[in-house]
Amino acid sequence: MVARLLLRSHILVAATILMAGANCAAAQEAVGPPLPVFKDVKTFVGTEVGYDSNLDNRVAARGSPYEMLQMGSSGTLQASSTAAYNWYLRGREYWYNELDTSHRYDFDIALGARFDVSSDMAVKTGVSYYRDKISINSADIYKAYADLVKESEVFRARLKLDSRTELSTASENQGALDTDVFEVARGKAFDYSKNGVTASLLMLRKQILAPFIIANYSDIDYFHQASSPAINRSAREAWGVAGIRITLSSDLQIDLGMRHTHRQFEDQAFSEFSSSYFDGRLTWKLGNGLTAQGTVERQIKEPTTSFGLADDVITYEVRLDKKLDPWTFYGRAFLDHVRPIGENFDYFKYNWAGGAAYELRKDTEIYAEYSGKFVNEKVTSESYDRTRVGAGIRVKF
Repeated sequence: MVARLLLRSHILVAATILMAGANCAAAQEAVGPPLPVFKDVKTFVGTEVGYDSNLDNRVAARGSPYEMLQMGSSGTLQASSTAAYNWYLRGREYWYNELDTSHRYDFDIALGARFDVSSDMAVKTGVSYYRDKISINSADIYKAYADLVKESEVFRARLKLDSRTELSTASENQGALDTDVFEVARGKAFDYSKNGVTASLLMLRKQILAPFIIANYSDIDYFHQASSPAINRSAREAWGVAGIRITLSSDLQIDLGMRHTHRQFEDQAFSEFSSSYFDGRLTWKLGNGLTAQGTVERQIKEPTTSFGLADDVITYEVRLDKKLDPWTFYGRAFLDHVRPIGENFDYFKYNWAGGAAYELRKDTEIYAEYSGKFVNEKVTSESYDRTRVGAGIRVKF
């Protein structure tokens, strides 16, 4: 298994370097000196051991110790003074010795580019692929985006096109797993592609009070549904946020706004859903390497239940990060209040995590992490919990 992971990583690294080399040559011909250079190129490896009490999020929890091995690479190719290309790839292998489906893995690769059109305008593009064979709801996920940003002394404007396609591979991974799980494993009927455009404008961006507006339109296509499906999740969605950014200092920034979301379904029984809610974000650098962040938002997300059209999700999140050389600490806690659209369920999903890393020397660190989860469904009173602890070492070279 380790040999397979090494082979996968080396093949993709070679392919990425070849692509980057071709871009280098093109940039030299078009732009000329300075010559392209590679920057921040890193290969990283790591290993971890730990215990997961409920990897598959089942009501009847089944835990297992695990071992993990990961490899990857990242870097940037500065092709010219106005063009740069970057890559990231990583593969992880897990062995859960006491689960029926003991071998799990994931793999992701991302390629990106940035082009400076002028001193105050840039275009960013990228594509990525992620194969998740860890989750019971395993999937292949493809993403692409193109982002135009213009930033002046007075305003910042953005126009972004993005695409996400998710293809279920759950049947490949399910094996002997108990199908009576809290979040039911999904099949091809949940495959979808979401394509959208987002425009945003931040005015008076260097002032204490800076108004902003964000608008999005997306098309969601569930392309593997049955003909004339009983539940048709394909839809069109529009949302917008209007608010104000409060910059009290270089260390304290607050975004306050209102978000309205509307999704028009192609389903005959349940044709539309709308919501309005407060939208807020806070970033506070408290000093001595400590940063606090908070988020409150309400969104429509793709469904996590068998018969729901989509999920109406309110998120409350707090994050803390502390850098105290050679130590790094972090903490996360968030609550997702999930109400499936078209179903009479009401989920409260509590998540928390924390960890610490110690830098033994440059590019080498040891770490320990802990995370917990508790999910409660109010209508049926069903619930499950999950605890995960792990420790390992990461090396970059």
